[in-house]
Amino acid sequence: MASIEIAGLNKRFGTMAVLKGLDLSINDGEFISFLGPSGCGKSTLLFCIAGLEDIDEGSIRFDNKEISDLGPRERNIALVFQDYALYPHMTVRENIAFPLRQQKLAEATVDKQVAWAADVLGIEALLDRPPAALSGGQRQRVAVGRAIVRNPSVLLMDEPLSNLDASLRVRMRTEIRRLQKALGITVIFVTHDQEEAMVLSDRIAVMKDGVVQQFAPPMEVYSEPANQFVAGFIGSPQMNFLPANLCGGSSDQILGVRPHDLKPAARGNGGLTLSGELVLIEPAGPFQFLDVSIAGHVVRATCSDASGLSAGQSVILSARADAVRYFAADGGTRINQQFLETESRIHAV
Repeated sequence: MASIEIAGLNKRFGTMAVLKGLDLSINDGEFISFLGPSGCGKSTLLFCIAGLEDIDEGSIRFDNKEISDLGPRERNIALVFQDYALYPHMTVRENIAFPLRQQKLAEATVDKQVAWAADVLGIEALLDRPPAALSGGQRQRVAVGRAIVRNPSVLLMDEPLSNLDASLRVRMRTEIRRLQKALGITVIFVTHDQEEAMVLSDRIAVMKDGVVQQFAPPMEVYSEPANQFVAGFIGSPQMNFLPANLCGGSSDQILGVRPHDLKPAARGNGGLTLSGELVLIEPAGPFQFLDVSIAGHVVRATCSDASGLSAGQSVILSARADAVRYFAADGGTRINQQFLETESRIHAV
């Protein structure tokens, strides 16, 4: 296992800066997710840690040892790819054993480690099958087994669940987290799926344009976003944003409130109160989403019972004062302030 220190890391492709002065400190045994939209640099950062990409400036240290100039094999890392990368002409047993045989270990040691990995992942019955005879989830387990079989210091995973269907993704992320806890291994997990990152991670590094916007535990990223980008990227549905001056606030601020905190109300509750026209009701199982037009802006709220509501009618929405967030309009930086008005009301126009 290993702790990881990344300091001042820069990476360019030609004249294009892909990673810009990154600093990250990852503890031994942590499960870390790199989260962000396509093109933000998360996979490039993973490949720099793996040694598959050279860095232009900065340093990467494992357990306080500089490894920036070491090749991938010398870093004792294991990498699980999105497409599994199994050898089709080999059985499951041979696929898992491959990295051990590359090290020219004794056959008894190879057999012991393969049996251990198969037992941990519950794939003992699959050892003599070829990859073509496996389901997507089974192939993913084999890919993980091949990665952990030689006890790497760090396990790197590049969107490993993106090829699975929704229900299988949920099961596999539970298995990956269980496995990481059992082995105590340091894991870095790349994903664009914020739900995966929230469920799996000890901490999340939210990235945009080659810069880490926030590095914190999942609920801190959700509840106390560092800026408007993080607030909008984390959470489903996305946080509502309104010009703060529509609510009696400053004209150089943006107000944010999550749909799950904004609900229909008979009157203001001393926090944020908005009036508008109900545009659409969207059933979502145990609750309904309400799309409400407010002064030319459509915001989303939730309610447990939409009976008595219909499109076109006027509604009042309310949120607790402590659920409201503010961001600077000229860059989106979070402003730490409470909603001070006892009641601000916007009327739809």
